[in-house]
Amino acid sequence: RLLQHDVPHVNFTFELVRDWYAMSELDYKPIYIRAQQTPIDWKSKIGNSDMNTNFKTTHDIPIHKGDLVIREDGTVFLLNWTIQNHANNQATQSSECNSVLEFTRYFPDVTDEAGYLITPGGRREIVPPIPATHIEYAGRPDYSSNKNEPGISPDHLITVYLQWNPTTKNIFLDDQFQIGVFTYKVINISIAEVNIDKDYGVLTLNAKRVAGGDVLDGNM
Repeated sequence: RLLQHDVPHVNFTFELVRDWYAMSELDYKPIYIRAQQTPIDWKSKIGNSDMNTNFKTTHDIPIHKGDLVIREDGTVFLLNWTIQNHANNQATQSSECNSVLEFTRYFPDVTDEAGYLITPGGRREIVPPIPATHIEYAGRPDYSSNKNEPGISPDHLITVYLQWNPTTKNIFLDDQFQIGVFTYKVINISIAEVNIDKDYGVLTLNAKRVAGGDVLDGNM
């Protein structure tokens, strides 16, 4: 009953999204839940932990680690902790998404036996835009040259957390995405936070900034 009351800055209505891309399907039916979102008393600037909040809802609709929730003001959060079942609530943590990422992959030219071009190569979309959370490795950036790559690459690592679903599971090493004016390359993939049946969870990526990786649009 507490969740049905309008408690400012505490109780909200959320749209629960188990698969971000299912929202574009014609037969998609949104699921709404009432939940309590409260600050975490302990904060640290390391790993953007100050973007996390406590998240509690009833047992009426099961929630999972890796679910995305859209708050009534439009803010998107990733549920990034294993669900704890208490006597009268499901408890987890919600991390505010700070980027919308689109993943691309480079494909070579496709030619026939005579060498004629059938399909031109190039970079193509693998994973359409999806809200995600990224954090920067808290170390000292360095620069070095890489074999078979032009320019000087920054030894600049970030970690990306996003929803595991049938689309994002297709991300491979060397796929690329952009954040702001910079381009990043996936150098490691971890499914340690995906459940054993691979039904839901949080996909973790480590990425490195590529040489000259900026978008010449004049915006930061």
